[in-house]
Amino acid sequence: MTRYGMHIRMIQKRDISDLDTLFIDCIADLVKRENKEQELIKEEVDQLNRIVKEALADSETQFFVAEIDEQIVGTIAQKNPNQLITENIEIEPNVYEIASVYIHPSYQRQGIGKTLFHHVKNELIRQGHKKFYLDAGFSSSQQYWEDILGKPSFILKDYWGKGEHHLIWVKSI
Repeated sequence: MTRYGMHIRMIQKRDISDLDTLFIDCIADLVKRENKEQELIKEEVDQLNRIVKEALADSETQFFVAEIDEQIVGTIAQKNPNQLITENIEIEPNVYEIASVYIHPSYQRQGIGKTLFHHVKNELIRQGHKKFYLDAGFSSSQQYWEDILGKPSFILKDYWGKGEHHLIWVKSI
């Protein structure tokens, strides 16, 4: 898929190093903007790298990258719901989570995230899925998804500490 000089494709083994760098850049930017603890960078990047490895080893997880001029500038995945979702809401069979939506800070606010999101929604439709889950813990991510998806289906109050909620959406496609 090409849009605004962007190409979306499935990840490949050769992307692992570039993805690690992208994740570090994205999470470090989020941690700085949201005044979070630095230790969170390693935890989040390790989790994202686990999802990448799952996608490379298992066809159940599909992980896509957005490239501009052969540089990876964004990611998105469709996968089985994460533990946070499965432990806090009653999940439905055959419903995937849209996850790992990260856009390099230099490329944010250019429509890349929305384009990736629509790409994965179209993949889910093509595969016969009718709904998806999406969750967000960072407040800037929560605001972004509220603007796109509306009010969350579930709010896990004070999940990350006093006044720091975690949001989960269950949406029909």
